[in-house]
Amino acid sequence: MSGCAKTFDEADIVKIVDFELSPDEEKIAFTAVTPVGNVDIWVVDIGGTNLKKLTFKDHSPTNHLAGFFKKRKWRNFYEINMCTPRWTKDGGVSFCQKLTKHNIWGVRITNLRYWTIKPNGTKKRVATEKPPGPVNRYRRSERSEKYKKKILRKDGTLWFLDDGESIPKRLIQ
Repeated sequence: MSGCAKTFDEADIVKIVDFELSPDEEKIAFTAVTPVGNVDIWVVDIGGTNLKKLTFKDHSPTNHLAGFFKKRKWRNFYEINMCTPRWTKDGGVSFCQKLTKHNIWGVRITNLRYWTIKPNGTKKRVATEKPPGPVNRYRRSERSEKYKKKILRKDGTLWFLDDGESIPKRLIQ
């Protein structure tokens, strides 16, 4: 991109897979499938504003080849996806980069690499330790006591439910 940051919206997200509320309850880190079909890490304020994409595996040459091969039902290729965002003690986001091999014998994970990144997209680096919790532990809901709301993942979308309400609203509009 030529000096200007892209603004993201709901159209850039096909399905939200996993999420975690930050310890200060101000932001939500989540994994989402992009229109290209890859999985990247995102962050959004708890009010649904300031949507930011932290990783860009949908721009990866490896994943473009994987998409080409998938469409033709060919085998013997690699695919890179991001998963399991977790907040670090210093306010960053840790996540796993998963390298998957597709071949005639099936699909298998060949490598897991852990990274950390600041919620503004800076200081991406290899994690010094593996984040707690299993890879691909998908959360369905979390509660913000500070904002008196419940965050839910349903049908590939993030929703929120304020205390006393019974009808959830979409978090990212």
